[in-house]
Amino acid sequence: MITASRPGPDRERPEELLGHACALVRLCGRDAAIAAVFLALVLVGTVSRLAAGLPGAVALALLPVLAGAFAVSAGYTVRSRRTLVSVLGEVRGRTGAPVDPSAPWTPFGTAAALDARVRDAELRRLLGAAHRCGELSWLAVAWSAATAVLFLFWWLATAMAGG
Repeated sequence: MITASRPGPDRERPEELLGHACALVRLCGRDAAIAAVFLALVLVGTVSRLAAGLPGAVALALLPVLAGAFAVSAGYTVRSRRTLVSVLGEVRGRTGAPVDPSAPWTPFGTAAALDARVRDAELRRLLGAAHRCGELSWLAVAWSAATAVLFLFWWLATAMAGG
């Protein structure tokens, strides 16, 4: 991945920058889906266990830890999405692109062509936002995996307490 650029003859073309940003956005979506699946499994397991009856004191003491890890992972997932939507909105506002949510990039049919310098700057902003979203979505996956492990420990604590 490219994290910095330098001017010169080997400069990246706009299509390459856009391709990198699109690939990162797709990976962010995949990571968010993975985190959501982990969190959904933990939520269903926890609710079904609690519906069967209150667990012992040790398991109840571990429940806030599980809830905290769940909240951190969900927060990273939401922040990743909000960061991307925010940057797309800013780029759309600066470039005059339509504010249609189904068209994240400036459509080819627009009449106003962007100056190459402005276009490159906006593409670099999008690439930077895509990198940030990738980082946040990776953290969401890591925290959701930790939440799943904590859920297993919590579930074992409930089973050992005779619940």
